[in-house]
Amino acid sequence: MGGDTLSKEGLPEMTEEERDNGAAGARRMFLGVMLVPVAMGLGFAALIHAYGSTSAYNQKIGLVIKYDMHYAYLACVVIFRLTEFLNMLPTVYKARFMTPKSGNLRSNMYIYREHGSDKVVVLDDGPNTGKYNRANRSLHHYVENVVPLCMSTVLAAFCFPAPTLALVCAFALGRVWHQVAYTKGYGAHAPGFATSILASTTVEGLCLFVGLKGLAVL
Repeated sequence: MGGDTLSKEGLPEMTEEERDNGAAGARRMFLGVMLVPVAMGLGFAALIHAYGSTSAYNQKIGLVIKYDMHYAYLACVVIFRLTEFLNMLPTVYKARFMTPKSGNLRSNMYIYREHGSDKVVVLDDGPNTGKYNRANRSLHHYVENVVPLCMSTVLAAFCFPAPTLALVCAFALGRVWHQVAYTKGYGAHAPGFATSILASTTVEGLCLFVGLKGLAVL
């Protein structure tokens, strides 16, 4: 399943120091994922605003602010960050029993143990069943992340209609890429993941941009 040496229970052999170092690295990544995408999304939103149909965008943003709807835009950002938190927190614990070299084993959302046994139960990684399992893992990942995007798409499209459509198309492309590539093995899905995340965080950034405009921060 990967480049690790597996123990008798079926998980990578790790020293306590490796577990601690893995968890520490995961915590740093957790913090980065919570903060960096927000800054990137807001930066891309500012570029869209500056180099797109600025006057039309401002007219719509003015209407949003007039009716205090910028708070709804900020609420979408809160849901985005909540979703990211809930998705990323388990990775801190995962790093204590898996490593970056664990390969397809990392696709397991849950680790089971048969009652009375010392061995764990993981997803079948056969030539066909492995592809099936990883394709479904990609589907679950989509479900885990799509709700805030759906909410934000409606609001962002009011102020930035064409850019929002383009970003949603990029998100869709990224998700298809993610699923198809995931069937080839863990890691191959990374470009699709990056594409979809970049698109969704930019939609989040558009909502944050409008919200900050309403608060007179920008």
